[in-house]
Amino acid sequence: MNNNLRVERSLPHLSRNSQHGFGLIEVLVALLILAIGLLGMASLQTASLQQTTGSQARTQAIFLAEDLVERIRANRPNRAAYQLGEENALNCDTEFTLDGASVVANDIREWRNSLACLLPGGNGEVTVNGELVTVDITWNLRREVENLDEGDLAWDEGELTLEVAL
Repeated sequence: MNNNLRVERSLPHLSRNSQHGFGLIEVLVALLILAIGLLGMASLQTASLQQTTGSQARTQAIFLAEDLVERIRANRPNRAAYQLGEENALNCDTEFTLDGASVVANDIREWRNSLACLLPGGNGEVTVNGELVTVDITWNLRREVENLDEGDLAWDEGELTLEVAL
């Protein structure tokens, strides 16, 4: 037997030159995938923040509507005097004080000031029909809109209606 005989395999051989830059391409593809993932996460975070702001305003509106209903319930004999049509929204008065007017007038003034201070563009309307009290609250919500001129903001209106039988 001849020990000098070699068996050569017929596998394609890759030369060292054909693999230049292959590791760099893998790294760049991995960075691209990571960047797309991070942009997606940033988009989710932005959407989450917008939803949180909207739900915070809605919760505040619920508290304010319930506050007025409890004031009306506490002053039940004068409930018809709480009727309040839609008026222009007030500006927030951080130095608000009661002026010694009637309980109903003070309740309404304090409630409307709370609307202005706690909700952007907050305004309210109250309808009293016998034992049925309906409180409507509106406020402004900022929203994103395409094709706005720079510096312009678009607003949607948030709305809550609470109807309670005393």
